[in-house]
Amino acid sequence: MFNMNFAPQHGPAPMAPVVSEAAPTPDFNEGLYLQVLGHEDSRPYAYKDTTGHLTIGIGYNLDDKDNQKILAGMGYNVKDVRAGKVRLTEPVIRSLYDTSIAKATKDANKWIPNLSEQPENVQKAIIDMSFNLGATKLAGFVKTRQAFINKDYKEASKQMLDSDWAGQVGKRAKNLSALVLSAS
Repeated sequence: MFNMNFAPQHGPAPMAPVVSEAAPTPDFNEGLYLQVLGHEDSRPYAYKDTTGHLTIGIGYNLDDKDNQKILAGMGYNVKDVRAGKVRLTEPVIRSLYDTSIAKATKDANKWIPNLSEQPENVQKAIIDMSFNLGATKLAGFVKTRQAFINKDYKEASKQMLDSDWAGQVGKRAKNLSALVLSAS
């Protein structure tokens, strides 16, 4: 039989020694999600983005025919979503993000064949750019691409900022450029 007469503990429980004062870093995918979310925001209803594209969730382009097919395949009336009559739930928004980030990652790996050899911050910056630009526009960053392949992060950072894209997205370009520069 167990002794059920425990003496109550007075005061706070003893704390384990602190090994490091740095907060634990989230895993790569969650860190990337938080980064992209910070650049895109999340909206449950359709809205026009800064380039005039109808968008929903976390930068999910509703003008893209493939994205429309994905939404329809999930059982949504695309016309109603585009008209702002449908509110997406957080799990659906996250699912659409996951689909988009998988495509952006695939495109980024095609653009930079040695992407997995790059530091994590650089990988996140490249995938974020791919998410924002798409494969076709990303391919226009010829000098940036070469700098990444050569692991010349100062030059890649410089080239990122020396683009029309940087003028269009402002803070995002500065943030991603700083991530790349932190690897040099």
